[in-house]
Amino acid sequence: QVHKDLRRCRGTFMNKIEFKKLNKNDMHLFKEWAKQPHVKNTWFQEGYETLDKYESKIAGNGVDYPFIIFFDNKPIGYIQASDLYAYRTLCPTLKGVFTHEDSGTFCFDLFIGEEDYLNKGYGTEIVKSFVDKLLTEFKTKKILIDPACSNKRAIRCYEKAGFKVMRKQYDGTTECCIMEFMGNNGDYL
Repeated sequence: QVHKDLRRCRGTFMNKIEFKKLNKNDMHLFKEWAKQPHVKNTWFQEGYETLDKYESKIAGNGVDYPFIIFFDNKPIGYIQASDLYAYRTLCPTLKGVFTHEDSGTFCFDLFIGEEDYLNKGYGTEIVKSFVDKLLTEFKTKKILIDPACSNKRAIRCYEKAGFKVMRKQYDGTTECCIMEFMGNNGDYL
């Protein structure tokens, strides 16, 4: 029911957004995006994953699913889904603040690397499209995200896509707003 509601509410961007699995040929672009201040200052802070960690995700690790975001066949950013139950059961280290998640629980992280696509509504449509992908292809039961509480632009984007702040929690580097996808009607999945 929820993902049917999402499809009905899509904006004009929906048909032009695609997610293609990250591959080695994408890493030069990823590294260029990582140098952009709006990406570097959020994603590559001390205490977070280093750039070389993303290359290891290409081969597949059973917990992270990395994609390049395309709009109208142009690569504009990066998004990854993480299976939080797999992190809890398969990995020696847990995924940030998500330490007790049940099977079917995913989180995701993203950035728009191309500055021309910032502050124009692309982020909200990307999030809506990716939530739809998680619900249909990954059979996700619960979707979480943890933006820095200081990142008001990201929080507003996620709220417009159907997420609600559930709590605040320190991840060892910054205070995060733990948000859960509620759907467009405000109900939990």
